[in-house]
Amino acid sequence: MRTWPLMASAVALLISGTAAVLFACGTSPAISVVRIGGADKPDIRGDPVKFRRPAQESYVGIRGGFFVVRRLDDWHGVWSGNEQPLPSTLDTAQQMLVLAVADAPDTVHVSVTRVVETGDKIHVFVKETKKGDQCVTKIERTPFDAVFASRIDKPVQFWVETDKGESCGDPPAVTVQCRPQNEQTWSNKLEARAGDTFECELTADVRGKFVVVDRVLTLGEMPGGSTAKIAYTKAAMAGSFTVDVFGTYVIRGEATDDSGRRSSHIARIDVTPPKTKDVLIQLVWTNFDLRDEPDTFPRVRLHAVESASKTNPRECSSDNALTEICELRTYSAYAQMKLLQSDRHIPLYVKYVDELIEKGPLPCVHVYYDGKRTAETCDRRHRSPDETWQLGVIDMATGLLGPPLPQTTDAADAGVPDATPPPKKPGKK
Repeated sequence: MRTWPLMASAVALLISGTAAVLFACGTSPAISVVRIGGADKPDIRGDPVKFRRPAQESYVGIRGGFFVVRRLDDWHGVWSGNEQPLPSTLDTAQQMLVLAVADAPDTVHVSVTRVVETGDKIHVFVKETKKGDQCVTKIERTPFDAVFASRIDKPVQFWVETDKGESCGDPPAVTVQCRPQNEQTWSNKLEARAGDTFECELTADVRGKFVVVDRVLTLGEMPGGSTAKIAYTKAAMAGSFTVDVFGTYVIRGEATDDSGRRSSHIARIDVTPPKTKDVLIQLVWTNFDLRDEPDTFPRVRLHAVESASKTNPRECSSDNALTEICELRTYSAYAQMKLLQSDRHIPLYVKYVDELIEKGPLPCVHVYYDGKRTAETCDRRHRSPDETWQLGVIDMATGLLGPPLPQTTDAADAGVPDATPPPKKPGKK
């Protein structure tokens, strides 16, 4: 009786069984990844391997890469932390789990398309889709694909083909324009005087395949001390505001489409002191919250007195703006006084109508000459109604603010002594 073939078959079966045990208990077969282009697809011929997709919820939190799970240690290697239990439907004695997980932030989709077995390998074909041009990815979890297949203990070669998604087109086109109140010409770059009021509006045009879902117009930047606020007239897309202190005001418009893409545009309004030999004085405020309304600030009056004569001084104030010596504009709690060019020394003071508390809004006075700030001072004291803050004496030839003159009576009641220096006596020859 010939027993050799039977013995040979038993040995082969024993070797095969030993190999299966080694694969089950030892190191898993190697995994390699090759990225290919559309023209570089390999012509792999072999036996198709059937696979199915289980429920995908169990795989949230896996790390990026390409994996084959045939044993518990393989499953441990899939996680960077917060490991989930091995799927209860996966029988690792009979099945293997093939995982393809996006490892780049611009990948929006991953799919296993084909699995082929050859004599020495398992070939897994994967298609990755990158986000299209001008698209914003809003992905709640990392893209991946997970499939079950019959367990085959051979090395695995992943062939990854990358494709680009459809373009989303350009984001919305945003324009912001402003114009002085009651004028017709719009622009995104303007010059103004303190106290001017402007109207601004935002327009947004769709250029891609998504609709605009949000538009908002805001004051992006303001000079320090400004209380400017937009009074909206058309939802948040149009409104008006008053420029109140010198500096640059940036009006920003932003539009967002339903894919989350944002576009913006700005308009600038520059309020600069003119280069002139007149002296410009601004009464502004500090120590307030941007939510405060300037109309609620304590009422004050800015005064300047030109002592043309001791008996009849000429005063410039919000109550008595004499065009012979000054021009005065008031807007809300702010005031701007222009003292016309002269060679005199003019005392400057502030009269309080309401009480000024130390922890509330505080008035400041800025002085400008020839386009430059020459003085700045703020009143940080408690003031009672009808009290006077003596700022000092302005030298009209330089715009500099000197110390106040000695006072024996209230300046508002008795006038201010002549601050113009007396002429010098001729020297002896």
